[in-house]
Formats: sequence, structure tokens, C-alpha cells
Amino acid sequence: MIRTERTTISIVIVIMLSVFLLGMQGQSPEDMERHRLVEKQAKLATRIASLNHEQEFLLMQKAFYASDSKYLLFDIPARTGMLKYRNRVLRTFKFSTTAGKRPIPRNTILKMTAKTDGSDRKRRLLFGERLIIQSKRAAIAAGKDKSAVPRILMGSKDFAAIYYAVEQGTMVYTGK
Repeated sequence: MIRTERTTISIVIVIMLSVFLLGMQGQSPEDMERHRLVEKQAKLATRIASLNHEQEFLLMQKAFYASDSKYLLFDIPARTGMLKYRNRVLRTFKFSTTAGKRPIPRNTILKMTAKTDGSDRKRRLLFGERLIIQSKRAAIAAGKDKSAVPRILMGSKDFAAIYYAVEQGTMVYTGK
């Protein structure tokens, strides 16, 4: 009788442990494969997006090259820009932006609509209602402007070089 009680108790313990051990097995191989596939798809989607962005940039550069005019490229996160002509860099510069209500449009091509002439502190390059480029001194002289148009502010020497190099209709690419 002692043996049957011990065997019964041991059988019950083995059954209880087997239930717990089966629960600790983890994910099934199909679930693990499905999870890996989802991760690979996410990586491929980001890679495709970056390649599409690069392709758009190269097509834009090809179009600017064919137009035979000067153009500006802005790298917004790095706060750097370039004045280019036929894929040759004419000038590189650093800039800052205003913390306006609207952010600077990214990955877009803008056309210069007007050049505001006047004293050094009133010169501006206007790109419709989407962007204004001016020198830092002009921004200080203007004080707090109520318009919500985003602005790119440059050093006065860089701005003067760009101001006299570009004409109405010049294209700007605000990348990244």
C-alpha cells in the first residue's frame, strides 16, 4: 500500500511538472520564423524608402544639371548648404533656421520667386510663401516678425555671395 501511494504521488507530481514544463517551452518554430520574417520586411521597407529618396535626389540633380543654371542644396538636419552649378560645388555654407510656426519643407524643390533688394539688412530671397533666405543681421534688424514663413539665416558674407550668384527662377532643394 505504501508503494501505491508513493507511485500515485510521484505520478501526480510528474503530471504537474509536465504541465508547467510544457508551458515554459517558449514560442513554436512557426512563430519564431514569422517574427524573423516581419523583422526582415521592416528592414527591407526602410531600405527601399532610403533608396527611393536617393533616386529622387539623383533625378533632381540630373534635372538641375540639364537646366544649366545654379542651384542651392540644403541639408536641414546638418544645417549646411551648397551652391552648385553643373554638379560642381561653388560655395558651401552653414546656416540656422528660425523656430517659426511652420517647419522648413523637406525633400521639396522650391523656385525663387523674388529677390528683395535694398540695404544690406533688407535683402532677402523669397520662395513664395514657403521659405525666406536672409542674412543673420537682417533677422536681428527686423526684430520679431509676425509672419509664420520659415526662414533660413546665413552669415552676411555667405548670404551676399549667394544673393549675387542666383537670379529669379533659381531652384532650391531642401533635402532630408
